[in-house]
Amino acid sequence: MFTETLTDHDEMIGLACEGKLSESDLKRMHALLHQRLQETSKPGLVLDLTRFEGYEGPSALLEDLKIDTAHRNDFRRVAVVGEGALMEWGTKFADVLTKAELRQFDPSGTDAAIAWASER
Repeated sequence: MFTETLTDHDEMIGLACEGKLSESDLKRMHALLHQRLQETSKPGLVLDLTRFEGYEGPSALLEDLKIDTAHRNDFRRVAVVGEGALMEWGTKFADVLTKAELRQFDPSGTDAAIAWASER
């Protein structure tokens, strides 16, 4: 499941992922991103993955890759909040797919992640 966060920030999109994401979760996320990207140009993105446990299956992972490649030019900065080896590997892999500046932050650094992603 995911929830939208940072709804009070005009130049930012925030998403918090919890548990295992399904293909339908990611399709809804993709639709939300399309909607928000029509409202602002090159926003910052903050992904809170502190409670993310992975994907429900290969189709969900494929859907996430579709999002990454479809929006590779749409964000100016992407802050990923989370920890662990899998998080580091995933952030490095995503960095290859996006043209946005990308940085990982520890869970205690959520405020710093938001501040960094909001910079122009």
